[in-house]
Amino acid sequence: MEFYEAIQKRRTVRDFSTIPVPEDILMRILDAGMKAPSHDHARDWHFVVLHDPEHIAEVLKQVNHGANVQTDIINHWDTATECQKNMYYDALPKQVKMLSQSQCLILPFFRAGAELMTPRDISSLNSFASVWCLIQNMLLAATAEGLSCALRIPILGEEEYVRKTIHAPEGYRMPCYLAIGYAADDANVIRQEKIEFKTRIHSEKW
Repeated sequence: MEFYEAIQKRRTVRDFSTIPVPEDILMRILDAGMKAPSHDHARDWHFVVLHDPEHIAEVLKQVNHGANVQTDIINHWDTATECQKNMYYDALPKQVKMLSQSQCLILPFFRAGAELMTPRDISSLNSFASVWCLIQNMLLAATAEGLSCALRIPILGEEEYVRKTIHAPEGYRMPCYLAIGYAADDANVIRQEKIEFKTRIHSEKW
């Protein structure tokens, strides 16, 4: 798939088929992630790849509680658009299903160089910014391979629970859960807000 076509076609999908992801394709996607820019050139990134349904279920034990909390928050949003609310109302009930159904759950980890919630300055977040470059590479690579992805940001105690469950070493953080798989034939794709990008360009000054 041509690069700009992959960008245009990349969409979050939360309804997967049970067709397994071939190992060679998965390796290409992970390798594409590792090609992302890294602030220290160390690329101190690791992946825990889960295929076993029992292992996936164990890792996701804390997810339902977090999804319920988020649903309650959304019900009280006054500033969200209908498009945003529709996305969340579709997504939140599917949090466990979307992360397990594809049978390929990836947990990316990075070495955190600073306390993310109380950084000294914005450059202290370089390691956090870099791992999201890795994740974007993987999203685009999966799209180019004809696959779909869904991700969830861990909230409350989810991240610490996962770290302990999979025995991640101290000093490493997990920015998201990432499911990769083939979209179901009846996958629901939520309409996105249409934004004319040229209205966001400011020449010389804002």
